[in-house]
Amino acid sequence: MHFLAKACLYATWCTMCAAAAAQEAKPDAVLTPADVQTAVEAMRHDPNLRRDKTTRSLHWVAGKDKPTPPQDAPAWIVSLFRFMSESASLLIWVAGAIGLAVAAAWVFRLVRSRRAAPPPPAAVRGSSRVQNLDIDPDSLPADVGAAALSLLEAGRAREALSLLYRGALSRIVHRFAVAVGESFTEGEALRAVQRRLDGPRVQYFSSLLALWQRVVYAAEAPAAESVAMLCRSFAPNFDGAADRAEGRPADSR
Repeated sequence: MHFLAKACLYATWCTMCAAAAAQEAKPDAVLTPADVQTAVEAMRHDPNLRRDKTTRSLHWVAGKDKPTPPQDAPAWIVSLFRFMSESASLLIWVAGAIGLAVAAAWVFRLVRSRRAAPPPPAAVRGSSRVQNLDIDPDSLPADVGAAALSLLEAGRAREALSLLYRGALSRIVHRFAVAVGESFTEGEALRAVQRRLDGPRVQYFSSLLALWQRVVYAAEAPAAESVAMLCRSFAPNFDGAADRAEGRPADSR
């Protein structure tokens, strides 16, 4: 519609111009149908008034199809990549959980390593029990050696040996202040005695301990002579003065 109005205006203008020119050339001349037809033909061939126009514009071209995997690829590879693409989020969660567990374990080990070392097991001094043995001085006779010898003479050698071992541990802990804890084994008790007492007392305790272990763990019957010797040697080693506990000689009697 706009194009038609423009064409009409342009044709009218051209006609008026042609008429004016004719009047200037021939003042007495009149426009004939041939002159009008000539003007119309001129406008028809004007490129600015053509009805059909060719325009160029840009537009998107559709892309090619997505590439497909080669047909000769192994089926397990195709399945593996398909599974990975479908379970990517699950794999991320699993990796995150593993990383979190590793970090937690590392923090736990770090905190535990920086924690203060626990005190040595069992009470160091004044223990009233070692393992399942009662070594409280109030639970023992005043003369342990004589009481053990009486049990031996009554045919109760095992009880005599048990009394000697309990008495020796009680004297070591409460008289000589040797650090023997409640959970100490026989070997740990012997090493504590070796670090603290003198040679004769260490030798006595070592002999008593060896015979005690053979009777308790190997179920051997103790020799009466060996038990009697330990009974007679108890008082000189543990009921005398404690001045030899760290290697000082005892007073001669």
